[in-house]
Amino acid sequence: MPDTVLVIADKNYSLWPLAPWLCLKASNMPFKEKLIRFGQPNTREQMLEYSPTGRVPAFHHNGLEIWDSLAICEYISELNPLAKLWPLNVKARAVARAFSCEMHGTGGAYPGAPRHIIYSLDTNVRRRTERVRLSAAVQESVDYLVLHWRRLREAFGSEGPFLFGHFTIADAMSAHLVNRFVTYNIKLPKDIQEYCEAIRSYPPLVDWINQAELEEWKLESAEIVISKV
Repeated sequence: MPDTVLVIADKNYSLWPLAPWLCLKASNMPFKEKLIRFGQPNTREQMLEYSPTGRVPAFHHNGLEIWDSLAICEYISELNPLAKLWPLNVKARAVARAFSCEMHGTGGAYPGAPRHIIYSLDTNVRRRTERVRLSAAVQESVDYLVLHWRRLREAFGSEGPFLFGHFTIADAMSAHLVNRFVTYNIKLPKDIQEYCEAIRSYPPLVDWINQAELEEWKLESAEIVISKV
């Protein structure tokens, strides 16, 4: 196996591999990509070859194995401090970490937890639907996320288009949610729409999206027609 490998799944349907992939690209760190398709008879067996959880992402670097997306992002940041994947200001960095942990720990039971978006709106990068009507629970999650993004932009984002000005792990952990909002044509306030457009225009994410659109296979469970969630 090469010295640096990121194990991912389908780019069109992947959730957590996107964040470390973006961080590797943002840091200009060379790596090989191992893609294991979802929905195959031996998908889990293949993933177990690279990760003790049988899930992706998994990151292999010089004999070290890391199997959690946020931990991988943290490790990439420590290896590449010049990439500034965390804000330099200590207070901003603490807030960025808190937010990123919250996006990562989507199982929270509090009102507005991002899990309602994740569990109701499947990742499907290349898909486009009519505007999906949201249930009260999902709308509450969207409103909560919008408020969070707006507060971060207002407090820390004055020097650029991202949450903390320049691209950070906090943006990497938000990217899969941005993709969902585009896929399902979710109505957003103008300032948040501008943030989403900045993320979608970020060259590494453009690269991921282009590659996702070239994947010819389909995961039928993520292709179900929905009009309300």
